[in-house]
Amino acid sequence: MNFKRWKDLSDEEKNIRLKKICGGAAVVFVIVILLLLMKCEGCSSEGRRKHGRNFYDGKGHSYGEELSGAGIFDNEYGKGVEDYTLSDSDSDSDEARRRKEAELAALKASEEQAAREAEADRKAKAEAERKAEADRKAKAEADRKASEEKKRKSEEKARLAAEEKARKEEARKKADEEARLKNERELAEKKKAAETARQKAEEEKRLKKAAEEAAAKKAEQDKKNAEEAAAKKAAENAAADRTKAKLDEIAKRLAEAGSDAEKQKLLEEGMELAKKLAESGADSDAAHYIKAQDAQKKKDYYRALSELEKAIALNESNYLYYYDMGKLQYLLRRYTDAKGSFMRSIELNNQFPPSVYNLGLTYVKLNDENSALESFKKSVKINPNYEKGYIEQARVYNRQGKLAECVKAYDNLIKLFPDNTSAIMELGSVYYQYGKYAESEAQYKRALENLNKSEEKTLTAYNLSKVLYDDGKYAEASRYGWMAYDEKDFLINDAQQANITYNYALIQERNNKTEDAKRYYKEALTLHPDHVKSKINLSALYMSEGSADVDKALGLLQEAYKTDSNDFSVNNNLGTAYMLKEDYPKAVSYYKAALEIRSDDEDALLNLANAQTKNGELADASRNFSKITSKNPENLEAYVGLAKVLLQLGDTQGAYKNLLYVRGKNPSFRKAEVDSLIAVLEN
Repeated sequence: MNFKRWKDLSDEEKNIRLKKICGGAAVVFVIVILLLLMKCEGCSSEGRRKHGRNFYDGKGHSYGEELSGAGIFDNEYGKGVEDYTLSDSDSDSDEARRRKEAELAALKASEEQAAREAEADRKAKAEAERKAEADRKAKAEADRKASEEKKRKSEEKARLAAEEKARKEEARKKADEEARLKNERELAEKKKAAETARQKAEEEKRLKKAAEEAAAKKAEQDKKNAEEAAAKKAAENAAADRTKAKLDEIAKRLAEAGSDAEKQKLLEEGMELAKKLAESGADSDAAHYIKAQDAQKKKDYYRALSELEKAIALNESNYLYYYDMGKLQYLLRRYTDAKGSFMRSIELNNQFPPSVYNLGLTYVKLNDENSALESFKKSVKINPNYEKGYIEQARVYNRQGKLAECVKAYDNLIKLFPDNTSAIMELGSVYYQYGKYAESEAQYKRALENLNKSEEKTLTAYNLSKVLYDDGKYAEASRYGWMAYDEKDFLINDAQQANITYNYALIQERNNKTEDAKRYYKEALTLHPDHVKSKINLSALYMSEGSADVDKALGLLQEAYKTDSNDFSVNNNLGTAYMLKEDYPKAVSYYKAALEIRSDDEDALLNLANAQTKNGELADASRNFSKITSKNPENLEAYVGLAKVLLQLGDTQGAYKNLLYVRGKNPSFRKAEVDSLIAVLEN
């Protein structure tokens, strides 16, 4: 018999087994009940046989007997019931009666209970029988189903076995077929491989032969190409060498070129050759030098410097490259680098004056005047006709304040180069700086004799007129001032034309030609609207004519102040204009501003003291007048002003003392005013 675990059963199998178990349990239960009933029946019969009936407590056993009143005793003790008459003294008393009734009631209840229990037993038995029948049927059904399932499984197993057998047979046949086909394929592949190998061997043989033939042809062609390339390279190298040679020649000619036109032509030719050389893949230091010259001409200094660095990398022994590099570094204000480049150029060629001369200029920028002077002297020693070396020597002496050496250097230069009008004018300027007007005048007149009408001649006449003006020769200054003014159109710069016009107006003013002076000052402002000096002098002319033109003067001075608020004359004249307008606080403010610019100007301090007096600042005015008198005992105007202030401050003794000092120094100075004040104090 096969046994299955409960968890392995299907739901249907579980229900069948549960029904069988319940049915069996019901049968067992019914049997147990019947056995108990039979035991109780025997006990009751035996008891009755042993002990007889005892109803003294009104209770007793009953198992299916019918209880019907008096008939209860007929079975054992005969028929009928004795009739007991109740009496007070007998057991028929009320108490006995009640007890009897209770016993009867209890008996009745017991019989009813027994009847109910019997009915329940009957129903239970019937239910047990029904369940047993149901279990039997269920078991029979289960057995039938089990038999059918077993039969089905047996048939299924047989079917599956047959199918498996058929499948294996089919697989075997298929395997046999595949093995056969595989053998056929392998055989075919071997034949094909053999054929392929044969064909490959033949192809390799053919290719090898072709390769050998191609290699032979290629070797022949390579040899031919190499010969052609060598020939071409040789031709290119020859061409490059010719180009390099031409570039070297152009580079040398560039360094020696005298005119801009010649230099430009050489640059164009050189740049074209440098481009051609670069296209051929060759390089040349001369090509980079020419490119540097071209960049320098176009003011592209950094590119020029880069090209020179490339040229030096290719050729470190060419002094011209270092010379040009030094010039570029000088232009870019890299003076220490420029010094090194010029010194290297001199090391490579110490007979090249421009390197020595430019080293001198570099020393000037480095504030080493002595080394600069030595370099300039060396440049003219190398080449006695090196004109620039002489003029720079003179300029060094001038900066060092060595007038005699400076003049000697200029004289030597002018003797060697008498047509050098620039040197002559510079010498005139040096004399002017040292206050030697006659010598300066002579040099400028000498320069004018050698000049045709030109910008240079106009500027020389202008400078000569200034020298004559400062020397007090106003009439002659006017003649040369007019010459410069009349030829000012040679000057392209409007500011320069305005300066020349202003200079001529100043000379006319000094010659008391006030209206002419005004006209030229206005013309100078037309040429250059921001010409501050013209506005200052024109405003001074307006103020000198009285208060009628003070507003015009004030307008000009305010415009000048916007252009240059730090100009001494502008601030001082603004103070004077506000004095004329009696605006004393503003006058004080502008005079103070003028003194902040030029603290030692005596006229401005006197103007401030007068303005402070008018503005009621008497203590400050007294202090400023006293500064002037202590510094300059000849300034009688300050003494008079101080005396007036002291009078207002109540210091009559001090005022009297200052007035007496003025009378003693110059009895005619403001005589009427001084005399009247002294008279007041003496009375």
